[in-house]
Amino acid sequence: MEPFQDRRYGPGRRRDDRRTAAILRTLEQDLGTMANLVGATRTDLTLSPEVAERLEMLDREVTRLADLARHATMPRPDANEIADARHLAAHLTDREWECLGLLVQGLNTTAMSTTLGISPTTARTHIQSLLTKLGVHSRLEAVALTLRTSLLDNNFS
Repeated sequence: MEPFQDRRYGPGRRRDDRRTAAILRTLEQDLGTMANLVGATRTDLTLSPEVAERLEMLDREVTRLADLARHATMPRPDANEIADARHLAAHLTDREWECLGLLVQGLNTTAMSTTLGISPTTARTHIQSLLTKLGVHSRLEAVALTLRTSLLDNNFS
């Protein structure tokens, strides 16, 4: 297994990724607006059957494109990444799995410690341990890896 390589150090990767994500978000919003307009226009009872049929086809196509744009913003993992993530996650303790699940839900350290009935320092220790075991450098990277590889769906503890 290759050691974790941080993409942040690649030349221009983050800037390109942010630009691509912004374009896809804008495209998704615009297509959603267009789908709403087409859907509203289709309800007009004065339309001829030919126009109504064309609007229905347009509505299906715009919806399909919006779905493609939405899915394009979420990178698909390859089989090796999933296998590597599962291998790393196999070493997580039950408490670290709980912390990872709460991280995915968006809880901060204080809320996590309250939910688990532990001190904030202990919660922070569990988080640091799971970050190390998963080979990531931040909570955000841990959540992204978890969602991308569906680790919580396949709890390997």
